[in-house]
Amino acid sequence: MNMKTVEGLVGARSNINLSDTAMGVYRQAMQKGDTATAERALGYAGDMTDQAEAYEAKAEEGMKADAKEMKEKAKADQEKIIEKRKEEQKELEARIEESRKPDGDTVEISGEGTPVSAGTAGTSGTDTSGSSDAAASGADTSEMPPVVYNSAGETTPQEAPAQAEISVVV
Repeated sequence: MNMKTVEGLVGARSNINLSDTAMGVYRQAMQKGDTATAERALGYAGDMTDQAEAYEAKAEEGMKADAKEMKEKAKADQEKIIEKRKEEQKELEARIEESRKPDGDTVEISGEGTPVSAGTAGTSGTDTSGSSDAAASGADTSEMPPVVYNSAGETTPQEAPAQAEISVVV
């Protein structure tokens, strides 16, 4: 709360209370018929009312300043929220872009069943890069046993099912 608001509210309340006291003295003086005291008390009451009005104006100035400060604070908070949302949007777009990229290396397999890499592209299964992969060893992919991949990416060999015999009698 702005200090002008506090000062204005406290000052106005104090002056209204003093005005009420002066008006009480005015009423008692009128009942007794003492016009000089009544006029003096009425003058004090008027002065206190004028001061209360001045303090009221000061309180209104303070309240306007408070309202302006609150608007500025709300605007700053709104800008912070907008900036935070923009940053979150950028992070989300970055994550989406990352998810679109392949996670690992890619392997191309030629029509003969041998892996094709940048070093072996255009050759017929000979490895010019010096690596010892399946193409260099001459292993045929059709002879490889079937495997099962778990969620961790590890492989476990899977036994080939035995040949089933089915007979149908009609």
